[in-house]
Amino acid sequence: MTKQPYHFLRLSLLILLGMLSVVQQGLAIPRGENANSKDKLLIVGLDADYAPLEYVDDQGNAHGYDVEFTNVLMKRLGRKFTFAPNKWENISGDVLHGRVDLAMMIYSPYRKDSTNYSRAVFRLYYQVLYRNTDEATFNFRNLKGKHIAYMKSRPISQMLEQEQAVGTFVTDLTSTVIDLSKGKYDAVICFRYQARYIISHYGLQNLIAEDLSLQPREYCYVSPSKQLIDTINEELKKMEKEGIIDDIYGKEIKSQFGAIVIPNWVWVLLGSLVSLLLLILAIIYHRSNVKLTAEHQKLLDAYDQLAEKNNALVTANERAEESSRMKTTFIQQISHEIRTPLNILNGFTQILTNQEMELNDEEQKDISSRINESTQRITGLVNKMLELSEASSQTIIPLVDKVTIEQIVSRAVKESGITEVTHLQFRLQMDERVSKISLQTNLRQAARSLVLLLDNAQKFTKEGQVRLLVSQSDAAPSGEASKPMVMFAVEDTGIGIPKEKAEEIFEAFLQLDDYYDGTGIGLTVARSVARRLGGDICLDTTYEVCGSRFIMTLPTDAGDAPYHVPAS
Repeated sequence: MTKQPYHFLRLSLLILLGMLSVVQQGLAIPRGENANSKDKLLIVGLDADYAPLEYVDDQGNAHGYDVEFTNVLMKRLGRKFTFAPNKWENISGDVLHGRVDLAMMIYSPYRKDSTNYSRAVFRLYYQVLYRNTDEATFNFRNLKGKHIAYMKSRPISQMLEQEQAVGTFVTDLTSTVIDLSKGKYDAVICFRYQARYIISHYGLQNLIAEDLSLQPREYCYVSPSKQLIDTINEELKKMEKEGIIDDIYGKEIKSQFGAIVIPNWVWVLLGSLVSLLLLILAIIYHRSNVKLTAEHQKLLDAYDQLAEKNNALVTANERAEESSRMKTTFIQQISHEIRTPLNILNGFTQILTNQEMELNDEEQKDISSRINESTQRITGLVNKMLELSEASSQTIIPLVDKVTIEQIVSRAVKESGITEVTHLQFRLQMDERVSKISLQTNLRQAARSLVLLLDNAQKFTKEGQVRLLVSQSDAAPSGEASKPMVMFAVEDTGIGIPKEKAEEIFEAFLQLDDYYDGTGIGLTVARSVARRLGGDICLDTTYEVCGSRFIMTLPTDAGDAPYHVPAS
């Protein structure tokens, strides 16, 4: 990235940071109540473009079957709530990380241990869409080489991979189906109600919808609060018994799948015919192969030469696509990271400024707490972006502070807030001799680099512990040169990092797991700062314990006696 775009980004983010700090100064910081408390205002996540179930019009108003059903459910429960519109691909992250209290999602066995699902409101059935011009040739039992588009779904992705089809994950289903009608894809897999709605709404009469015998998916409420889900389950039983679910969703959404069962003797007959046909083809191929061997060898030689050229082109193209993908991912991540807290700020601001709405003290405290958390989240993101700008420019860091190791560690631990978290244990192990060692460095930047490592450890560690071990060694962890170094080892019991990704994780905007929040720039900034201070940061690939271990080094005076890293 050139200096001019970074300068513009830096200026824009500074302006945004100033505006948010003004909002933050006038607000209290109390914590919210339990999500199942009737006094708490519920934040309900809403897909802004998931018609006809839920969507937002041009005036910002929420519509759809889910909106109507949620209004009825909340009224029956006597709960106050507000919708928080977002993109489809961001809703699950908002629920998993507690930014919203409730949403409607498809049940996923891969997330059942990290959140809470209600009983099924109804079930969704799959269909495949393709053009009527392909009706005679399209065969769902033979998808090899076919270009199939689909919304994010692990079962669909695995099925397409097994069938050797070319699967494309999309987020805008409406545009994708329209593109199918124009010839961009061979087929699109979606739910039945989506196919009916889009074909009817946009008049796509050249498309055919065919039922698939795939396992139906359950459509449920999902929440971080098990108590809230238990309450909703009890009410859903009553609503189903009273016929309210059928009244709201109707036959257009709650349709049943009529499967066609083919008798076993038909499959046996087809198998016998195919085997006979293969035998005949094998005999013909064997007789023809003798004459075609020479010509075939010539083609193979030509193909090898073409493959070499093609591999070179593929490599160059992959590099270009990876660069483009990382830029696109970064824009999406920044958009998500900023949009969610801004939506919350906007929604609560409207509530606070609405003179007709009366709020009690507890509700006002809860709203103030959520506004403060959203403001701090955006402020942290702005600070990271400013640091990335400095890291990319490779600005020299002045070594103006004469400090001890203990000062650096104390400041980093305090700024990271790791001692305040409740989901893990933090342990500091530092020899007394090492704590008194003096460094000529930059205290703020050295502590910031260590803070980013501690933040990374606690973000990817759901439970267990994070340890900070401080020691002195006579060489950097990579063995670059024999010189006195102070070593800060941050160990966690989190998800771990594959050894082959040891260098790739320091690339800007890279995230190994999409289900965790973040922009993918923390490790990039941390390593840049450490190197500009004369040290380095690396992943310890020899660490065999569950989790990961990052080592940051900073140079010290040559006169200090070496002291090695304590054993884990």
